[in-house]
Amino acid sequence: MNSDVSLPVKFTGTIIEYLDQGRLKAALVTREQERHLAVIDSGGHERLVPRDLVLMRHPERRADRENAGETIAELEHERAELAAELDLELLWQVAQEQNRSFSAVELADLFFGRRSNAAASVMLEALLNDRTYFVRRHMDFLPRTPEQVERLRIQNDRIRARSDDYRKIQKQLRDVLNGAETPPAAEAGALIEELSRYLKNPFTRSRDMTQMLTQAAPDVDPAEAAFEILERLGARPRVPRFAFIAGLKDEFSDAVMKEASEAVPGPRAISDGGFAVTVDDEDTVEVDDALSCEALADGGMRVRVHIALVADFVAKGGAMDNEAASRATTVYLPETTIRMLPDPISCRAASLIAGEDRPVMTTDVRLSADGELIDASIYPARIPIMRRLDYDQVDRIIESGNRADDTAATVARLNAAAIQLRQRRRTAGAVLMQRREAKVRVRGDDVQITVLDNASPGRTLVAEFMVLSNFVAARYAAMNRIPIIYRVQPQTGGDLASMRPHLSLHPEYHAGIGLDFYAQLSSPIRRYADLVLQRQLLGALANRDHDTAIYTVDELLTVLAGAENAEASGRDLERRAKRYWILRYLERHALDGPIVAYVVREGQSAELADFAVRGTLHGAPTLPNQMPIMVQVSRVDPLRGWLAFDFVGPADEASTGAIRTV
Repeated sequence: MNSDVSLPVKFTGTIIEYLDQGRLKAALVTREQERHLAVIDSGGHERLVPRDLVLMRHPERRADRENAGETIAELEHERAELAAELDLELLWQVAQEQNRSFSAVELADLFFGRRSNAAASVMLEALLNDRTYFVRRHMDFLPRTPEQVERLRIQNDRIRARSDDYRKIQKQLRDVLNGAETPPAAEAGALIEELSRYLKNPFTRSRDMTQMLTQAAPDVDPAEAAFEILERLGARPRVPRFAFIAGLKDEFSDAVMKEASEAVPGPRAISDGGFAVTVDDEDTVEVDDALSCEALADGGMRVRVHIALVADFVAKGGAMDNEAASRATTVYLPETTIRMLPDPISCRAASLIAGEDRPVMTTDVRLSADGELIDASIYPARIPIMRRLDYDQVDRIIESGNRADDTAATVARLNAAAIQLRQRRRTAGAVLMQRREAKVRVRGDDVQITVLDNASPGRTLVAEFMVLSNFVAARYAAMNRIPIIYRVQPQTGGDLASMRPHLSLHPEYHAGIGLDFYAQLSSPIRRYADLVLQRQLLGALANRDHDTAIYTVDELLTVLAGAENAEASGRDLERRAKRYWILRYLERHALDGPIVAYVVREGQSAELADFAVRGTLHGAPTLPNQMPIMVQVSRVDPLRGWLAFDFVGPADEASTGAIRTV
C-alpha cells in the first residue's frame, strides 16, 4: 500500500491521511513527536494527530507550508474522481467468488486496475464505512456471503423506509397542529390509527411517536398533542379528553362490580350520633363525612365527626381493594369523574346519605368554652344521617343567625367551634392560605365555570373539623405506636408557603397546619391511603393490645409511595384539565371586551375574577396585590396553557359589582 506507518521513516514534509470522524482527512506533517504528528490541513489549520490514527501515507507527494493547500487539493481531486467510479456491490460480486480476505490495496488494484496510494485511500475509506458487503478483520476485508448481504439489504431498506415514514409522519403532526391542510383521507386514517394506539395505554407508548410529537409541539405534553390531533382530524376518542390522555380507566372489571354488588357491612348496632348533618357541594354524590355538635353544661361543646366506614365494605386483598390500590385516588375532571371505587359502594352503600343509617368511624371530642381540646375518643358506630346541606345553605344559616330548629342550631354551634379551633391553629403558627378556586364542568360543548370561595363560612367549618378529626387519629396512632402514614411539614426556616408537606411513617410537627400530629383519614371513599389508615385504626381499636397491625411497615411504605405519586399526578392532571377548559371558554367568549381581574405579583400577573385563572399581565404599572383592574385578553392558547392580558385600567365600583377580594 506504500502506507506502512510502522516503518521507522520520517513523516515531516509528507502528505498523510488520518481517520477523523469516520472519514480520511489529508494533511501535511510539519513536525513529529513521540506519539503525535503535528499537521496542517488544506485550510492552514494546525493540530496534533495521534500516530495510530494515521492510515495512509503519500511519500510521493512532498510539500511545505507554502504549497500544502495546493498539494492536498490535487489529492482530493484525484480521490473524488476515483470515488465516483467505485461500485462496492460490483467489487463484492467479483471478490466473494474467491472466498478469501483482501487488503484495501488488493481490492483497489482489483477494481481500478492500477495500484496507487490515492486508489487505496478511496478504497480504504469506502470499506471502513461499508456495513453491507465486507466484514473487517483488522485491516483485511472478507466478502460476506450472498445470504448475509441479502439480509442486510432488507434491514437497510426497512431502516430507510422507517426514516422516510418518520419524517413524513412528523410533518403531518406539525401541519395538523399548526392548522395547515390535513393529510389525504388514507394518510389521515393511518395517522388516526397510530395515535389511537399510542394513547390507549400510557405504559406502552412508543418512544418514536413520543419523540415525533415532542418535536412537532415542544411546549405541549405529547399525549395532549396526540389527542388534539385526533380531535382536529375528526376522530375524537369516546373517553373524555384528560381521562384518555392519562390512560385512566372509566369502567371496572366484572369481578370488581360483582364484589361491589354483593358487599354487605358487618353488623353494627345503631348508636347515638347526635343530629348528624352532611355539608358538601350540591352535586356531590360521594359523601364521606358528617358532623354533629351539642352544647355542654359547662359552656363547652361535644363535637362528633363521622367518617364513612368504607373498610366495612371493601375487604383487604379483594378485587375492589386491588383495583382501588391501582387507581389510588378518585380523579375529578371537568368532563367526568374517575372514581377509585365503583358507584354501588362510593355513591350508595358507603356514602352518608341523608335519611339512611350508615356505618361510620366517629371522632368524638369535647371542647372547652374557648375551644381547647379536653378529651377525645375514636370508635366505629352505625348512625342515622339526619340532614344533607350544601355550602350555600350553611352560609345562609350562619349569616342569618337563625337557631330555630335542630339544623340551624347544629350549624351555629359548629361554626362557633370552628372559629375557635381556627384561631388556636393560627396562634400556633398555622399558615392559612385560601385561594379562590374554579369549579369547571363540561358537558359536550357546554363549559360551565363557577368560582368557589374557599374562605366562605361553610367551607371553613367543614375544613376545620376534618383537620381536627385527622389530628385526633394521628395523635392516637402515635401514642399507641400504631404504624400509619403521617403528613408532616417540619419548621426548618425559610418560606413555609413554598415548602410542600410530605408523607412519613414517623410523626412530626406540621407547621402549615399548626399541629404536632397529622394524618389524612377523612376521605376513604376517594383516597386509597385514607382507606388503608382507616383499616389500620379499626384493627387497632378491635385489638386493644395493639400487638397485631393490619398493615406491616413494609406494606405501608408501598402504600405511601403510591399515595405520593397518585396525589402529585392527580393534582397535576386536574390542574391542567381545568386550565385547558377555562382557556377554551375564554377563547370562545371573552376576547371582545375588558374583564375584571385582580392584581397578583405586583402587576406581573393577573387573576380573572369570574374564572380564578391567572395569566401574565402586560402594560401595567406596579400595583398592589388584589387590586381590582380591567384587562383585555391578548393571547390565549388552551393546548399550551398560555394566557396573557393587556392592562386596561383600574376597575370602577360598577365593574366589580358583587365580586370581592379574598
